[in-house]
Amino acid sequence: MKVNMKTVFSTAAALSLVSSAAFAGAHGAYPEKPVKILVGFSAGGGTDTTSRGFASYMHEAESMTGQPAYIVNLPGASGQKAAKMVLGEKADGHTLYMINIGTFIVGELAKGKDKPYSVRNDWVNLGCMSQLVTSIQVHSSNPATNIAEFVAAAKASGKTHTWGTSGATTMHSGIGHLFFDTYGIPHKKVPFKGGSKARAALVSQSVQSVFGGNNTIAGFEDTIRPLATAGAERDPTMKNLATFKEQGMNGADFTGLFCLFAPKGVSEEVKTKVGSAIKHIAGIKGFQKFMKKNNLGAFYTDATAAVAAQEVMYKTMGPVVEQILKDQ
Repeated sequence: MKVNMKTVFSTAAALSLVSSAAFAGAHGAYPEKPVKILVGFSAGGGTDTTSRGFASYMHEAESMTGQPAYIVNLPGASGQKAAKMVLGEKADGHTLYMINIGTFIVGELAKGKDKPYSVRNDWVNLGCMSQLVTSIQVHSSNPATNIAEFVAAAKASGKTHTWGTSGATTMHSGIGHLFFDTYGIPHKKVPFKGGSKARAALVSQSVQSVFGGNNTIAGFEDTIRPLATAGAERDPTMKNLATFKEQGMNGADFTGLFCLFAPKGVSEEVKTKVGSAIKHIAGIKGFQKFMKKNNLGAFYTDATAAVAAQEVMYKTMGPVVEQILKDQ
């Protein structure tokens, strides 16, 4: 039997090309390695808790092909230190950033012309899985049980009220400034690198009150008493806590979606696969149970709705931050 060597070589070459293409496709598919999620606050706060709960289920999402995620805490400048590090890395989807849109946008607005980034222009919102809800919190030894009693006591003292928050330019700090300025209470803000550190200051009574996430109260109910919660409606995880509006204060209807961000320039593949993972994880009962235990909700918000929420936050927090800057 005579073998046509030309045909053999042509067939071998074709098979080689197919094999190479298959290998290249497999090698280039996202994700190729574990995904690093930067958190700009210390361990124990709302951002860290949400990130760790989320990351623990990342490998279960079919779109992530078994690749896990891990958390790196880099606190500083109300999350901006970590954000700048993410922006400095390759936009390949293997380094992402977790934060609530309220703090993300307040931090940008507070810097004015010196802003280190633009949430609109430098970042891609991949989707959200929870939200951060602010409350005003006092030590259990404080006799105040509502806003009216708190304001009356603060004014009667004739002293400057010292309050803590998770960072100098966070959503919590913005709501805190709005509150004290609205009621004409002289105040001094003490920013910490994360909600857990602000909570520790309140527990030790180093500060008189804290504007922080409702989640930070979990496990400290005997020591910390929340007086009111922000948001248009009551926090589903703390249904018995009245809102600021219900207690007579308008203008504090802020909640911040917890979202996963990537630097602008990531591929459509990354957007689709991570978005799919967020949706999947938000629906996992284990994740929902974990979040509820920490006074946090679990629900999915897609990228389109998340970007719309960002624009609302710009419009809502813009005037608040502008007034804070004028008062400084």
